[in-house]
Amino acid sequence: MESILNFILEDIERSAVLAMFMAFGIFWVKKKYKRKHRPADPGVQSSSSPAIEIPAGTYDTPEQSYSNKLEGQTHGISWELTSSVMVTQDEGGKHEVSKRHTIWTSADVKLPAGHFIFMQPVPGEYKYKPDPKEGFLGNIVKWAAETALDGIVAAHFGEKYMAIVNLDGSQTVMAESINNYFIRSNVPDIARGFADGPSGELIRQWRKSLQGFDHEEELDMTHFLMAEDGMHAACMVSMGSEDEARKLADFCAALAAELKKYH
Repeated sequence: MESILNFILEDIERSAVLAMFMAFGIFWVKKKYKRKHRPADPGVQSSSSPAIEIPAGTYDTPEQSYSNKLEGQTHGISWELTSSVMVTQDEGGKHEVSKRHTIWTSADVKLPAGHFIFMQPVPGEYKYKPDPKEGFLGNIVKWAAETALDGIVAAHFGEKYMAIVNLDGSQTVMAESINNYFIRSNVPDIARGFADGPSGELIRQWRKSLQGFDHEEELDMTHFLMAEDGMHAACMVSMGSEDEARKLADFCAALAAELKKYH
């Protein structure tokens, strides 16, 4: 997925046209995200292993969630990982996977209240675009970018984080170590130090080690969010095995241990 601020072009007329086009499409995107984030059926299935198999047969409800959870401690960081599959049943009784999701979280590393670091991987190298200028057209572009950002944050981390990750009062952070990430933060010095430090090398090595994972490409698009309640990592894929889940959890814990050094 392209970076949010790729919507913001230096040519203001082109920006306005793009923003108007986005206005029609974004409402559909938000509706899709809302549908996929309805509360899970009370009968959520779980086990100790994150490897998920969809049970055969019919369902009592059109939509049901199956999730698996792991907990552990790595690099001195306590963490929890939840891998889930949403199964949808059509009118003919046929079921299919409509959504996969994995989220890792740790409360051991927290930013001050109201502060955040958001990291979104992008295809290729991120090309910096300045924030829109003040004025009517600039406000349209900013609204489109903010709406798209809300959708991405809600889909990966939950709707409650939409109020935390904002363009207002934050900056785009350019990091030489990992230039294929869009990084936005209202604590830019911490974000830059974290991204350009050993964390950058950890991320590069992790992306090189994904060969053999069940969903290599989707896992390569793992998003990161550091906020006042902890550090989170999320991707639109379920783990193929407990071994895969532990590898992801260990990598995220290593990043959290690096972030902890900046407090």
